[in-house]
Amino acid sequence: MNQKRRKHTNDKTLVVILAVILAAAFLVIGGIIVFGMLKSNDDKESAANEPEAASLTLAEPTATPEPEPTPEPTPALETVPQKIDFQGLWAVNPDAYAFIEVPGTQVYYPVMQSSTQEEDYYLNVTFEGVAALPGSIYSRMINAKDFSDPITVIYGHDMLDGSYFGDLKNYIDRGFFDTYRDLFIYLPDKQLEYKIIAEVVHDDNVISATHDLKAPSSVPAFIQELQGIPEPQNQFAEDMTVTPEDRLVTLSTCIGDRPNNRRLIVAKLVNEKAIDTQPAGTAENPEAAADPNAAGTPASADAGTAGTP
Repeated sequence: MNQKRRKHTNDKTLVVILAVILAAAFLVIGGIIVFGMLKSNDDKESAANEPEAASLTLAEPTATPEPEPTPEPTPALETVPQKIDFQGLWAVNPDAYAFIEVPGTQVYYPVMQSSTQEEDYYLNVTFEGVAALPGSIYSRMINAKDFSDPITVIYGHDMLDGSYFGDLKNYIDRGFFDTYRDLFIYLPDKQLEYKIIAEVVHDDNVISATHDLKAPSSVPAFIQELQGIPEPQNQFAEDMTVTPEDRLVTLSTCIGDRPNNRRLIVAKLVNEKAIDTQPAGTAENPEAAADPNAAGTPASADAGTAGTP
């Protein structure tokens, strides 16, 4: 009997032990499963983050753009007082667009250009609009009114008393040529300063017929042509140099005793200044500026003035 009880007790103990072992086994297995699931989630998160990290690692660094250099400002032009009363000129004739002065001569006149008439309208039309000699100092419509063309040609009659372009014949004298080389063109907003570099007896062909006045390459070609003319009266400045970047003004007039020739005075732009605008009444000698004959009353034209100047 006791033996049976001991056996029953031993069986119960064995069952308890087995149950404990199974429970422990389940706990271990459950822990392993839970750990595995947690690790799997960690791996997935790591895998999801790897492409971004890789892209950050492999991406080439963006070069920092260098700042663009700041362009240097255009230097301001030196200013000079207003000398010509353009308002007064325009009140008489709005075709006056510039004013020319050659110190040492009587050249001190408005420069005219018609935009509605024929090219040589002002050959025999005065500043006041009267059809008569001595006409006006003028340029043709082919030339820009701001003197930006490589070559600008200005025409005027050769008057007996030296007015208009009559004094230009003095440039055949070397002493006169070397002394009076300044030439000024006044615009409403600028003063253009030129140096006379040549006096040439030329044929009577219109310069624009043989040279493109708007082509920079025409500047050295034109000077080379003038230097090749065999004429004892011709004068050239010893310091004369020209490039395609230079701008020239050429004064063209007739020669009384040589109807097939023209006298040319060629000047090169050397400086420009801004006009310090003031009220018209403060201009230097405004009455003279508005009077094209203030530099001398025109006399009768010589034998060559009836032709194209």
